[in-house]
Order: sequence, then C-alpha cells, then structure tokens
Amino acid sequence: MRKAYLRTFASAATLGLALAAPAMAQDESAPAEEEAGMLDEIVVTASGRDQTKIESSISVTSVSAQMIQDFQPSSEAEVFKLLPGIQVPGTSGPGGNSNIAVRGLPVATGGAPFVQLQEDGLPVVLFGDIQFGNNDYFTKFDPTVANVEAVRGGSATTFASQAPGAVINYISNYGREEGGYVELKKGIDYNETQLNFRYGGSLTDSMNFHVGGFFKKGRGPLDAGYNTSESLQVKANLTKEFDDGKGYFRLLFKYADTQEPNYTGAPALARISGGKVTSVGPWPGFDGRKDTNYSKYNQSFLIYNRDGNLERVDMDGITTKQKSIGGQFHYEFSDNFTVDNNFRWSDISGGFASPFLGVATRASVLGSTVNGRTVAAIRYASGPNAGQLYTGQYVDNNVNVKTNIRDLGSLVNDLTLAGKFDTGFAELTARVGYFYMDQDIAMDWHVNKSLRELSGNSPSQLDLYDSATLTGVANKITQEGISGYNNNWGSCCARDYDLSYTNTAPYMQLVLDNDDFNLDGSVRFERVKAAGYTIGGGSEFNINSNGVLIPTMTANGAREILDYSRSYTSWTVGGLWKVSPDLSLFGRTSKGGRFNSDRQTVSGKFNADGSLCTRAQATALACTDGVTPSVDFVTQHEIGVKNRGSIGGGRYSVEFTLLKGDFKRSDFEPTTTGICPGGGCVIDNSFKTKGAEFFATLNFGDFNFIANATYTKAKQKFTSTRNGTQVAGSANFGRALGIPDLSYSLTGSYDFADIATLGVTAVGQSGTFDGTLEYPGKTVFNTNLKVRPMENLELGLNVYNLFNTYDARGNGVGVFQTGTPAGITGTPVIGQTFTGSLRFSF
Repeated sequence: MRKAYLRTFASAATLGLALAAPAMAQDESAPAEEEAGMLDEIVVTASGRDQTKIESSISVTSVSAQMIQDFQPSSEAEVFKLLPGIQVPGTSGPGGNSNIAVRGLPVATGGAPFVQLQEDGLPVVLFGDIQFGNNDYFTKFDPTVANVEAVRGGSATTFASQAPGAVINYISNYGREEGGYVELKKGIDYNETQLNFRYGGSLTDSMNFHVGGFFKKGRGPLDAGYNTSESLQVKANLTKEFDDGKGYFRLLFKYADTQEPNYTGAPALARISGGKVTSVGPWPGFDGRKDTNYSKYNQSFLIYNRDGNLERVDMDGITTKQKSIGGQFHYEFSDNFTVDNNFRWSDISGGFASPFLGVATRASVLGSTVNGRTVAAIRYASGPNAGQLYTGQYVDNNVNVKTNIRDLGSLVNDLTLAGKFDTGFAELTARVGYFYMDQDIAMDWHVNKSLRELSGNSPSQLDLYDSATLTGVANKITQEGISGYNNNWGSCCARDYDLSYTNTAPYMQLVLDNDDFNLDGSVRFERVKAAGYTIGGGSEFNINSNGVLIPTMTANGAREILDYSRSYTSWTVGGLWKVSPDLSLFGRTSKGGRFNSDRQTVSGKFNADGSLCTRAQATALACTDGVTPSVDFVTQHEIGVKNRGSIGGGRYSVEFTLLKGDFKRSDFEPTTTGICPGGGCVIDNSFKTKGAEFFATLNFGDFNFIANATYTKAKQKFTSTRNGTQVAGSANFGRALGIPDLSYSLTGSYDFADIATLGVTAVGQSGTFDGTLEYPGKTVFNTNLKVRPMENLELGLNVYNLFNTYDARGNGVGVFQTGTPAGITGTPVIGQTFTGSLRFSF
C-alpha cells in the first residue's frame, strides 16, 4: 500500500517538473495571467507585503472562498486539507479541538502548537494549543472571508510570534467591488439550517465597507436528539482611502456567539493482523459516520463549581463569545518610506462541554469497587429504560467534562516601518517592526467520572448500585451516571487558573532585489513574560448529591505562582533566482521558537517565587526542569520551484518544495493516553522530518483543476515520566505518531455554458501509526452542483462523502476487543450527507 502512494506522489512530482520545462523556452516578456495559480498575487501573510508569490522565496498558498464553500468542510480544520504542508484529521467537528500538524511536525498533546491562525494578519489567540482553548475554536470560515492564505516555515518564523511551523491567515473581503449575496443552506437528510450573507461596496469615492456572517441552528449530521449547533457570527469592516492614494485606514469589527459540537470518537469493527488495521467499519448500534455519544438524555449534567456548589450545566459542546475591534493603518510617506500598523482588542470567553468516549466491558464494572462499595448492578439512569437493568456487553466509561473559559481576551498590535533604497544594481528594502500581544488565559476545569451505555442512539447515563439495591434503590453508588465530581484525572485537573502572557517582539528584515534574484534575511527577538497563578485539586471529600454521597475534588490544593520571562531569537535566510517571469527557484533555512505557555503548569516546573526550575535546581530540589522545555525550537531547510505557463491551449501553475526539519518539544499531559498511562506525564520529544510539498493548478477554458500533496517521513523519540519515573519512551527515532506519509486533495470543476457548474473533490491520506498499530488511509469524495436558472439566482447541491466511506483517518485510540473482528475506537469522517442551498446575488 505504501509503495502505491509513493508511486502516486512521484508521478505527481514528475508531472509538475515536466510542466515546468516549457517555460524555460518562453519569451521573458510573455504575460503572466492571474488564473495560473494566482502567482501574481501579493503575499500579505507573514511577509513584507510587497512581493508576488512567484517572486517570494517562501512556501505560500492561497485557496479561494468559493473553493472552500464547494468543498463543504465538516470542521474548521478540514479547510486546511486544501493546503499543502498542513496535516490534520479534520474529524473533530465544527466546534474545533483539532490536532493541526505541519510539515511532519507532530502534535504531542493536542492543538496546533506550531501553527498560528490569523484573521486579517493578527492572531485571534496567541498560542495555538491553549488547553481547552485551541485556536480553531475562535476562527470560523464565513462569507466575509475572501481567501485563506498559508505560509509554511520561512517568514512565518520572523513575521509572526509562536508560529515556526506555519501561519494560516483568513483574509477578509474589504468591499472593493460592490455586491453581495444572501444564501439559505439546508440539510436535506439531516437537521441543520444556515443563513449566510455578505454585502460590500462604496460609501463614497474614497470609502468602502463590507459586512457579512452567518446564522446556524440544528442537530447536525450526527444527530444527538437535540440542537447541538446554535451559532451567530457577524464581521464588518470600513476602509477610508486617503485622497493622495498613498494609504488607507480600516476599522474591523467582529461579534460571535457560537455553539458547536466536538466529536470525541466512536467504536468500530476492524481486522488486525501483523500490527496492521484493515477493514474498518461501523460498530453495531454506533456508526460513527452518523451517530454520536452526545445524547438527548444527557443534555445537562451537574458539576461542583468554583463557588463550592453543585451547578447544572449544559452539554453544549464548544461555545465561544467574542467581541473585537481592530484598526489597520497604511501610509506611504514617499516612494521610499512606508508605515503599517495593525491593531485589535478582543473580549473572548466560552466553554467546553463534551462526553469523551472510552470503552470498557460491563463485566469489568460489575464486582469492581467504586467509591468504597462493590458494584452489584448497573441500571439506566435516564431515558425510556430508566431504572431497568443494563445488560449490554460494553459501557462508555469516559468523562463528562465542562471547562469554563472565563477569559481569553487579548490586546495585540503590530507596527512596521519600511524603507527602500536604490543601490545601483538592486533595490534594498529594510524593515523594522515591533509586535506586542497581551494574552489572558483564565479557566476552571470540571472533569466528572461518568458511565453511559455504548450506543450511538442517544445513550443513557448508567447508575451503579451495590448488593443492597437488588430489591430497592437505597444504596445507589452514583448520581445521574456520575461517580465523581472533578476527580477523573486526579488532583492535577480539578484546576483553576488565571494567567497572562505578554509577548513583545522587535523584528527586522533586509531584502536585496533586482531583475534576476532576491536575497532576504530577517530576525525576530521574542520576549514572553508569564504571570498569574494556577491551583490544583486538593483532597477528596464527599458531596451529597440528591441523597447520594459522591467523592469530589475542588481547586483548593497546591498553588503555583507564575512570575518569569524567557527571551529567544528566531531567524530565516532565503534567496530566489528569477529564471524567467514564469519560473523561479528558491532556497531557505530557518530556525524559530515557540513559547510553551499554559501546558507547562501543574507539572512541578515552578519555584515558590514563580521562577522556572532550572536543571541544577531539578537535581537539588527534586523539581522538574522548566527552563529547557519552556521554548521549543524548530529548524527547517527548504528548496523549491515555482512555475506557470501555457500547455495545450490552457494555463497551469506548479509549486514544488523539498524540505527537511527537526525540533524538540516538552509538555505536561494531564490525561490518560497511550504514551501517558494513568495521566500526569511530562512528555519530552525529539522529532525530525523530511519530505515535499506540491501544489498545482490547471485551467482549460471552462475546466479547472487544483491539486495539492504533502509527503513527509516524520520520526520521533520521546520519554514520558510520572513522578520522576519513566513510564514510556524510546532511545531511538521511530515513526512519528499520527502523521501520514502522504496527504492530498484533488479538486476539479467544469462550467457548462454559465448555466451549471459541476465540481468534485477527493481528499485522502496514507496510513498512520499510533505507536502499536498502523491504520489504513482512505480517500473521501465530495461533489457539488450549482445551477443558475436565471440571473442572480443559484441553486446548489453538495454531497459530502459521496460513497459513504468509513475513513477514521488513523486517529484511533486503541483496541478494546480482541479477536476477529476486533473492536477499536476512532473518530471517522462524517458519512454521506446532502446539503441544498439557494443563493441570491446582488
């Protein structure tokens, strides 16, 4: 199987290089059309904003809003499947919480540690892997987005903080062209309705505006029996062009109130032989393509809150509340000097409430000791079978978790001054900038020990009883299926914290550019100041929950004070040879750092005065070295080619990059995972990767084709410790976990005489490895049909997962049933769904 994928990738690369050959013989004065991969577009993300893509010695790709809409991604992160270099399962659902890797830089404990998501050039949250606050919670694709641009490596290292892997920038429509639309989208075979809208244009000769957003409500493709989606987002901007044509001032506004589910997995049947998983399919009664462990019988649950009371909270997935206002200023003082300033203030809060999935046998629960008593019976706690004995073979024994995101607000500003000078043989551009961002992180966690039936049809919570309850209900052990409040992951995770991180970064760049080449180098001097406190859980105590004593933890345990700072330097150097107007070759090397923020807390890495424990102190005081892993560094080397031209009466573009990288990373993992049995591990990782990125476009009149592929050989070695004892690890490099060797997307569309457009997208990847088993790769096909029966009116039909493929994308979390077939868990791609749309443009 792997050889077949390699042959496919090699063929694609060979085609790209073959396409490049004709351009060598072209006349240098031949025009370069924009549709050829949009290589004439100015790069606006993590760059100096004055070079086109074909003349930039960085790996940068844009995808249009229309392409994303036609793809109909099932999650925010699945948008990134359309971008080379970004490796993400994309199965976590519309709420977010995805693991976003880049260029073979794996995700050790969750989130997007090396990838920054931006809106109009600024991060929405500073760190991509905030615990229960990943960056894909807060950035949602909507009708106001004109295109999504991604820079991998290179200048992402020095023009952005905390982004040595990549910057992905959602660029707004600024109303330069008048027009808009209203669109109604409706699930045909599922319950969901969404209203999209946007409009923009001129207010005066020198002022433009744009406003848009969406309203969404419904149960979604995975029907829980109640509305799990209920979201509103509106964004607007107003641009004033200066009369002299030398600049502009822009105001940007955003309001969002979102509620979307986070899919946490499903059981599946599979065959396992020789360490390979094959024939993955749905579990009887729980088909992860259309079922979920969200349930109408578990729409709310009790937690023990930070005020010391039992509180009923909604099982409402990932929720966000956002208000932001920003300003952009650009002015050219002369032909030589320019100033740019980008500012945003954000007020962000929200929450995370989800039933995690875990599988255990009913037999393992019966006879076990829970809360000091022996379990003799399991009964339905809710639903039509409430009170009856539960006789299923398996139970779902993972947590009901509620995290209150009290504050993720921020203030960010990025100022850049640029000067251009003619040296006689080349133009020299010098830039200096200063970045400032203050990021608050205040949360409290509530992770309840929970038990429910293993079912995809509104599973009921399950209550436990001791032997005295076979004839009565006097000695119930649990309440509403909960056997513990806040104590599922031990004292680490009944936590409460209020932290702030202030990131300041002066940076500078020099660019030497002429008709034949450009050379550039840039450096960024980061300083991050951490302050605040964290409080872990204390000793257990019992709470009377409607007559049942439930063991409980609260954040009254060990307190950490944070009062430290780290300074580090990131840099990049690159060069590009302009072989012709349609062909360029580039090379680049970079080293960038990312600050390890809240994932360092509650792990024994801090001294009593708030400073980080050093290696010397770790030996003398039995604390854990916090200085060494507080900044993770990534080194990358890349060479590439960019080419466009004509072929057979059509236009094409090709971008191909070879890359190599290595990095180290350390995190504290509070939960139980395969590399952290029992939870509470410090995970130290070393990684190295090499591979290639490929992006190509082809246009023949009414036919358009876009292909991207990422090939990596990612390797890792890691050690995990709990209470100073190694519990897992390897002294040698082995295959990296969760990273496919090959991932790709292919998109084709054909326009039938401006009356109808038919499009097909294929998204797939090769197999992945979880440390023990190799999971198969699959390809999922999506189609879209747009019909325009009259001017300004468009009818649409999107089919996601056309062939209803069961594609778990390798994100399984272990085997719970041996034999043939075996039982495994994972989060598959949503199954075949039909969505209709009606759009009126004006």
